[in-house]
Amino acid sequence: MRIFLSLLLILLASQTFAENRLAQESSPYLQQHADNPVDWYPWGPEALEKAQAEGKMIFVSVGYASCHWCHVMEAESFENEEIAAYLNAHFVSIKIDRERRPDLDEQFMLVTSTLTGSGGWPNSVFLTPDAEPFFAGTYFPPDAFQQTLETIVDVWENDNAALRTEAFTLSQRLRDYLDQTAVLGEVTDADINAAATAMLGNLDDFNGGFGTAPKFPRENLLLFLLDQAERSGDTALMQAVTLTLDGMVRGGIHDHVGGGFHRYATDPEWNIPHFEKMLYNQALIGRLLLHAYSATGNPDYARAATRTFDYVLREMHSPEGAFYAAQDADSPGPDGERQEGAFYVWTPDQIKQALGPEAPAMIKVLNVSEDGNFEGANVLFTSDTPLKAISGGEGMIAQRSFDGQLGLLRNARETRPEPLTDKKIILAWNAEMIITLAQASRVLDRPDYGQAAVQATEFMLQNMWFDDGLKRIWYQGAADTDAHLVDYAALGRALLALDDYLGGADSDWLGMADRLADDMQTLFADDGQAMRMNAQEVGLGPMRPLDDTEIASGNAQALELLAGLDRRLARTGEAAPKLAAALAVDAINRPAQRAAILTAIATERNGLTGAMRVSNGGAVRVFATLDAEGKQLLLSIEPREGWHINAHEPLEDYLIGMELAVSQTPVALSAYPKAEIKELGFSETPLSLYDTSFVMAAPIAQTGDEPVTVRLTLQACNDEVCLPPDDMLFRVWP
Repeated sequence: MRIFLSLLLILLASQTFAENRLAQESSPYLQQHADNPVDWYPWGPEALEKAQAEGKMIFVSVGYASCHWCHVMEAESFENEEIAAYLNAHFVSIKIDRERRPDLDEQFMLVTSTLTGSGGWPNSVFLTPDAEPFFAGTYFPPDAFQQTLETIVDVWENDNAALRTEAFTLSQRLRDYLDQTAVLGEVTDADINAAATAMLGNLDDFNGGFGTAPKFPRENLLLFLLDQAERSGDTALMQAVTLTLDGMVRGGIHDHVGGGFHRYATDPEWNIPHFEKMLYNQALIGRLLLHAYSATGNPDYARAATRTFDYVLREMHSPEGAFYAAQDADSPGPDGERQEGAFYVWTPDQIKQALGPEAPAMIKVLNVSEDGNFEGANVLFTSDTPLKAISGGEGMIAQRSFDGQLGLLRNARETRPEPLTDKKIILAWNAEMIITLAQASRVLDRPDYGQAAVQATEFMLQNMWFDDGLKRIWYQGAADTDAHLVDYAALGRALLALDDYLGGADSDWLGMADRLADDMQTLFADDGQAMRMNAQEVGLGPMRPLDDTEIASGNAQALELLAGLDRRLARTGEAAPKLAAALAVDAINRPAQRAAILTAIATERNGLTGAMRVSNGGAVRVFATLDAEGKQLLLSIEPREGWHINAHEPLEDYLIGMELAVSQTPVALSAYPKAEIKELGFSETPLSLYDTSFVMAAPIAQTGDEPVTVRLTLQACNDEVCLPPDDMLFRVWP
């Protein structure tokens, strides 16, 4: 009888095989499952109505195109005829691309983390026919998955009322959490700084990073610590950031051959990665490297950032000018079977064949052994940050030779079968890359990075912004999926970055950002509350994104956009302070998960940190860079057209003159440029001013571990009005 039933189920599976609806979907991930014998549906009314009409439970599987364990579960379970037949008989099965639908992904990940205490992808969630969750997990081996399915069906058939009651109760808890009312209260700058300091309790003091393994970059948390270090001068915060960056730059999470960074490490030392490469990691780790390089002058950070951006432009840059989403962890190995990391690992013989007589020195520097550190082969890493590793000890290698040998390894690697590239264009991720490339164009003096940022922006403005709003995804010539809060806010922030780092008199980046912010508030804002993720309810209901995911939360980015516009457009808006007040208490109560909100609140109150500062009102930009010897901080002071800065010694007592001081000691009068004497409309007498760009040098004398603080005070005026004076603090770290 059991054999007969198994044959019947297989027959049923073969009959429904051709009905798999995912072949018609525009998601690369869903298309990967189009040939499964599972009768998959995309998320939508058809699947949900079928479940209700037939009284079937819903199985939801969430993943993404470059997910290694998603591929494994597909091969083991979703391509298994018997398991597929069982699913088809008892469940309505729904596939969701988490990158296309982060709104659904976050809801179902909350289900899994609530029920199990952890999460990951593939995310496997079981719902009642009313779409209320009751059980969840991540990857299941095939035997365990089959047993889970049978157990769930048994409970459904024999204890249905209790299961439905539990599902209803859980759903209500989750809805309350997702749509929680803002907690209002006072959060001071000191509270925010204390939250940053408290995070150091979870720091890996030896390897950097937080926790043990798996170890994720946690870029938004690190950007928060770096922001607070620059505001407070706290050495411990800066050391936590540089320790972590040093660990990642020397470790195998860093692709030493091709540039860029893998998604996370499976060991505490950052040496063995999970090999997929995501666009958002390149954008955010690259931004961290740029900020740390600007603050410390460490050339290892500049080198790693440059190699990362060159990788992105070489391998993740679409012909249309935007950036692809990801590259897979898996690729065909020597036996032709898909293997994790096959493209990236090396044996000693492979390095010898590629490098010839130079191989022994590189084998030593890159820690290559006969036994290997990953399934008999080697993930390459250095024992110190690369430039230190090649310049110390026996077999010293010059940087030019080292990078040249890595180039030969890359050439050899390109003869291997390459990992698949997920070629969909994700709006928010592209915006993050644009922000970083705009910054890199100035910090690294690479105009081509700025050109790439502008090109990607123009693509999205032309192809993803329609009369009815933004679209989140562009793939194979078409844009679809209504954009979420994070997409509007991220693109607005990208436009601000273009204006800050690249803007000229003929650009309208600020105007377009202001329009986006208006649309964003119309679609997602609730007075006195955090903003909603979607314009319309989906899944479990309304949700207000507070937690950082792969990028900063939508509310963090919205606050940064609103505050940035107020600062640059010389206005006192209400939206940014109200949103900050609605977010502050919830963020301070969970700072590690909501670090980007805390960074945005600090920026809304006190202005920017980093290499580029914009004066209150946007009249002046100040770009800071260390000279080649690290002995001077060079400040490029750039008034916008129609504005000027009061000279160091203004001719009117009521005007605030420009002042530059290092560690509270004013620089010499000879450091200031010669002032222009001009008559302007608001003054009856001539004024002493600077109305064109100039550079001032602040001498840096490093002693010990403490940063050197440079303070620039300036007041900007035009023919009609003077803005309030600005104090800008720059810290230079040893």
